[in-house]
Amino acid sequence: MRSAITLNDKAIVSSKGQVVIPRALREAMGIHAGTELIFSKEKEDTIQIKIQSRKINHFFGRGKGYTSKPLSLEEMDAAIMQAVLDNDKQAGDDKDDRR
Repeated sequence: MRSAITLNDKAIVSSKGQVVIPRALREAMGIHAGTELIFSKEKEDTIQIKIQSRKINHFFGRGKGYTSKPLSLEEMDAAIMQAVLDNDKQAGDDKDDRR
């Protein structure tokens, strides 16, 4: 098992355009599933990869909903029923189109 990160670690691009970042580099940089990376072209043959850092103030206010009053349970039920009816009607129309 290697413990040092070497400059000559390499990865091969798959047919889907995917690249596996070497484990030692992922561990050293704290990269894990879900980590956002920013790619930028530096020179003709150089790509820079930066970890997208998010500060807590970036998320401030993101959870706010609409400023209108919340829906009652009856209003939610009515909206759900309307969506189901619309979906059923659309499915029926699609079925008729195939005939």
